[in-house]
Amino acid sequence: MVDNSQGHGIYAPDALLTRDMNFNPAGSQPRLRDGWFINGLGVKVVQHMIFPADHPTFPDKPKGMKQILTERGLFRAKLMMQCKKPDCNPDATDCCAKRIIDLQPDFKEQKSLVHETIEAAGHLCIMLPKYHCELNFIEFFWGAMKRYL
Repeated sequence: MVDNSQGHGIYAPDALLTRDMNFNPAGSQPRLRDGWFINGLGVKVVQHMIFPADHPTFPDKPKGMKQILTERGLFRAKLMMQCKKPDCNPDATDCCAKRIIDLQPDFKEQKSLVHETIEAAGHLCIMLPKYHCELNFIEFFWGAMKRYL
């Protein structure tokens, strides 16, 4: 069981996160691990987030949001990278490239580095809910320690 502190929200350098991605290919952006999506036939398709080494324009470079959405069949003309409007509907699902990608199942299922490390060791990771210290077992220990001292 792991408490839900800020430090436990750190992600691996190749995690599927849009926060540091560019809209267009290459440039200064992280090299993400492979993702996946379900195509129109209901088949799970692995999507490489890096262009292949023999690509004519961007060999071995990160793809960017536009290319990822194009390969998934979700890109449309005039799509912005991120909403800039203050009146943007927070419940919108297709207002900008960042929102569309963040709602994709492979990006939504991205786990923190602590979570991935615990599961890689063969254990089950249970994250405690935020702001519920009464459920955190360490609080009982500290309470007993304070009484003892």
